[in-house]
Amino acid sequence: MTALKLSDEIEQKIAELWPRFPEDKVRKVLCLPVLYMASQQFGRVDEEVIRLVAERLELPPAHVRGVATFYTMIETGEVGEFHLQICTNIGCMLEGAYDVLGRCKKRLGIEKNHGTSADGKITVSEVECLAACGYGPVAQIAQKGKPDIPLYFEKLDEKRIDAIVDALLEGRVPVELGV
Repeated sequence: MTALKLSDEIEQKIAELWPRFPEDKVRKVLCLPVLYMASQQFGRVDEEVIRLVAERLELPPAHVRGVATFYTMIETGEVGEFHLQICTNIGCMLEGAYDVLGRCKKRLGIEKNHGTSADGKITVSEVECLAACGYGPVAQIAQKGKPDIPLYFEKLDEKRIDAIVDALLEGRVPVELGV
């Protein structure tokens, strides 16, 4: 048993959602939304959070871990205040996604295709697909503690990504540049 506890708000949401699904499927159906809400509460989904969700939903920890590591919206490591995800799937790659990703990494001093700036403010992640293939390169930004849908940025180039990074370094999401 873990010492962590889901917030009252998450427990309330579980109670609201539970009756909407067949009893034999509800635990697995709620796994992803509960993991997402837990990631918002705790800042990431580490092994202790996986055990917490598994206990709460009465699922095997291996199932919960599989869900947590499959979806890019669930962070299993430490994330900065801003999470900038850049798509490098084929459509975005052909339009210059690796140039955009490289520019971000250079500006922020990040060596790998997933990492956080030295000041802990910005996490950059290479992701497989953000479902906007006709508008690539595409990125999305989420801000810690704000569970709104992340803001999309399309048709990125080095100039646009520089403006986005500048805004993030100032401590704000550049909504004027997003979709």
